[in-house]
Amino acid sequence: KKGIQKYQQCIRERAKNRIAGGEILRVEAHPIPEHPRPWRVRDRATLIGDAAGYVTKCSGEGIYFAAKSGRMCAESIVARTENGTRMVDDRDLFDYINKFDAEYGATYFVL
Repeated sequence: KKGIQKYQQCIRERAKNRIAGGEILRVEAHPIPEHPRPWRVRDRATLIGDAAGYVTKCSGEGIYFAAKSGRMCAESIVARTENGTRMVDDRDLFDYINKFDAEYGATYFVL
């Protein structure tokens, strides 16, 4: 947290001339998950992107993994439902989770 606070203070210092006289309307924030969630599939729903915890700890990078996981999930659903001719179930959604973990899982152990 100290690193984040230092970073925020540096941003404030750099922007102080441009925001002088302004007022804070509302402060909102949510912690960025630093590791994949313990469960990412429940019934016929699955998590992707930030919701699934696909964010690298060292950089906070997540947009690539959000887009990639969304696409991988959609492709798995299309394939496992035989182009929409049968209903998806949780076992089908684990197909996407297993593929994502196989391709990108090491990223979360290394970074």
